[in-house]
Amino acid sequence: MVANVSKITWCDEDGHSQFEGFSDFNEWLDTKLEITFIRNNVSLSLAQSSKALYAGDKEAYQQAFSEYRIERRVTCLNQAYLHELCSDDHWFERNEQRFDQLVERILSGDVVPFVGAGISQPGGFKTWKEHLKDQGRTAGIATHDIEQCLAAGQYEQLIDRIEKGIGRDVFVQEIRDSFSKTGTITEVIYILSEMFSDTLITTNYDRLIEQAYDTGGERKTQILTPSTITDAPKVDETTIIKLHGDIRHPAGCILSKEQYDAAYGVVDIDLALPLPSILSYYFTTSSLLFLGCGLNNDRTIDVFKAIKANLTPGGFLPQHFAIEQCPETEAGIVARNAYLAKLGITPIWFQSGQFEFVEDILRMARSEVRYRGSQAPTGLVGVV
Repeated sequence: MVANVSKITWCDEDGHSQFEGFSDFNEWLDTKLEITFIRNNVSLSLAQSSKALYAGDKEAYQQAFSEYRIERRVTCLNQAYLHELCSDDHWFERNEQRFDQLVERILSGDVVPFVGAGISQPGGFKTWKEHLKDQGRTAGIATHDIEQCLAAGQYEQLIDRIEKGIGRDVFVQEIRDSFSKTGTITEVIYILSEMFSDTLITTNYDRLIEQAYDTGGERKTQILTPSTITDAPKVDETTIIKLHGDIRHPAGCILSKEQYDAAYGVVDIDLALPLPSILSYYFTTSSLLFLGCGLNNDRTIDVFKAIKANLTPGGFLPQHFAIEQCPETEAGIVARNAYLAKLGITPIWFQSGQFEFVEDILRMARSEVRYRGSQAPTGLVGVV
């Protein structure tokens, strides 16, 4: 009988098998580095110079990695934009510090993404505001009235007017038509599905997040909606909490003011109700990462305010984060920063309207986690 002995290959000893785990850096390096060789008197270039450097000169590979980190931080964290806007690097330095704080929380396993409509928009879905404009027009409400309600944050009141105009059945049907289609899974959602395998919270009705987790994922997903939100999370599945419902069951979605009142409380937030209770649990035990969320006047923000108000003197809340559009003046940054700080949320700024930076910042966070984690190749641990 032949013993089953596991052989150690050259790739194992060299650490070469880990090379593919650093694809972002390797792609960057291949654009900067060209290694050529001569064969039959013809000069040829290697398709992957990064792999040759990794295998042949770890010190040079590490040096290139250090240059990559600096370049990515400067670009992704908007140094040029913030310097021009504020005349110095004060807010860029804050971005760097906060990004590092976020990476530390991800490494500790404490971060839970909180995903809003802004993340689904690039996948082919309208924002909730845009959808309500369409619904209001269908209901015959004057454009000026619609805009006035939306500007005042009176979304629930507008929904009531729409339902009275066209009826709930038509309203629900339009919800189904708008959000049940198969959208395009964006890179941001793919990155989230790679980085976070435990829990994700969303206010979105569409199914882009579930589709990303179901595409090639090793773990099944458990979907919790308002009707099942008190169910215990399954430890071997990724829990996706859809606070306001799932488009597969549009009649069960929380839409109108009456439904929001029933879910959150009529006058004040009732933290004993299932939705506020779940939000309170994650707000007090995890570091939430807000993506594509307005973080202005809505019921979830009211829950966070209620939690803060009920916090005992000296009470502790985890640090929460938001990848946030930067206001267009320094005074605006100061005001928005103070507003979010009162909610316990730390913003990481990107240039207003340049939403590609959300993906860039998440990519960089994923890379930093890999480099700092146990999979970092020999010579790179401790560099970042």
